Amino acid sequence: MNDLHTNRRGFLKTSGMGALALMLAERRAPAAPEKRPPNILFMHTDQQHWEAMSAFGCTHLRTPAMDRLAAAGTSFSLAYSANPVCCPARACWYTGRASQENGVIMNDRWPIAPDMPDLGQWFSARGYDAVYAGKWHVTGRQFMQSFRVLTPGSGIGELTDGVVARAAEGFLRSRKSGGKPFFLNLGFLQPHDCCYWVFEHHGDEPLTKLGPVPVPPPLPPNYTFDPTEPELIRQRRKGITAWTADQWRWYLWNYYRMVEMADAEIGRVLDALDDAGLAEETLVVLTADHGDGLARHQMVSKMFLYDEAARVPFIAAWPGQLQAGRRDERHLVSGLDVAPTVCDFAGFAPPPKMRGMSLRPLLEGRDATPWREFIVSDTQGTGRMVRTPEYKYIAYHNDPMTQLFDMRADPGELKNLATAAAQADIVRDLASRLDAWEKALEILPLKEIESPKKRKRARQS
Repeated sequence: MNDLHTNRRGFLKTSGMGALALMLAERRAPAAPEKRPPNILFMHTDQQHWEAMSAFGCTHLRTPAMDRLAAAGTSFSLAYSANPVCCPARACWYTGRASQENGVIMNDRWPIAPDMPDLGQWFSARGYDAVYAGKWHVTGRQFMQSFRVLTPGSGIGELTDGVVARAAEGFLRSRKSGGKPFFLNLGFLQPHDCCYWVFEHHGDEPLTKLGPVPVPPPLPPNYTFDPTEPELIRQRRKGITAWTADQWRWYLWNYYRMVEMADAEIGRVLDALDDAGLAEETLVVLTADHGDGLARHQMVSKMFLYDEAARVPFIAAWPGQLQAGRRDERHLVSGLDVAPTVCDFAGFAPPPKMRGMSLRPLLEGRDATPWREFIVSDTQGTGRMVRTPEYKYIAYHNDPMTQLFDMRADPGELKNLATAAAQADIVRDLASRLDAWEKALEILPLKEIESPKKRKRARQS
């Protein structure tokens, strides 16, 4: 019985990879176009709040490299993670499919669908040198299955991000202008190290041991919270509401320093791109997998749907090709847009059944192009949100308390309008849009990754 089960599992895995190979071959681009496609440099930080950049008005940190990129390109103010937690957000980038479709709905638990192509495989099959350095973190698929790997990057960003940047430097300086186009992906860990700070100082170490706050950032305007919030939010806040105001400000100070660490490494990469003479033939995209609570609503980390966790920075630049120094504050952007966008610039169709949209028309200044009316994000299969230019509606599973925020009048998401009679039609409309979105998805049956203990028990049975 065990042999039969093993053989069946092996057959399914093999057939899935075979189907993927066939799909990649069938959709391989024809002869190379006359005009050489651009190189693409996709850089992403981990857990960067959408405002944590001096170019966006934050005065508590200095980010000259990110500012330089924003000045050279277009940044989107209304960009959202498709699923604000590490693995799911990244799987959405690299497949262009919603979490319920690609299978990665939670960190390290459910694997990516074996027959679903990712961008590394897609670009490699179409003549690009698909290269990766840094954090990958897509459950169920090693990045060497999809990319040529320069160096891994996991654990502590303070120790690994410099290695990632230096690997990218070496790669870029070895390239020649006009050579084979590359798709270089760099996964920086910072400012994710703030998680370790929380673990170490989770209310059990007196502030006197930490010392005074060197530069005390003020607490945010939405530092307070609604005590009638959904239960999932209240549970995530447990343990940190005992922090004093000074402890919160110390957390903010540390977080901003970690963003500056990431910025320094991004600057190293941009310098190498310029020095190699490749800047004018390279599209650069910078975003983050998700944000951080950053004391808003007295929250840290991610896995919830307030803007501090769900909203992310998003910048694209290509000298001479895209609008420079522009900030788009009107169009809604999703992490699902990464795949169709980079494929569009590369000159070939994206993998099938994309849920995102190419940002190319917006980046080239064609703002009259019809655009989406809303975006959807979900979090670990426990909650969903729909965002329009004016409103955000949030519903967590098995919780009667829903949330509706007027994002223009209440950007800090402090006044829940979901129970107001005057907003009943808006709630119904947004809930209907959310349901229609989910019904259109091709939901993947979930199969958990077996833990070593579970596999051992299965062998012994």
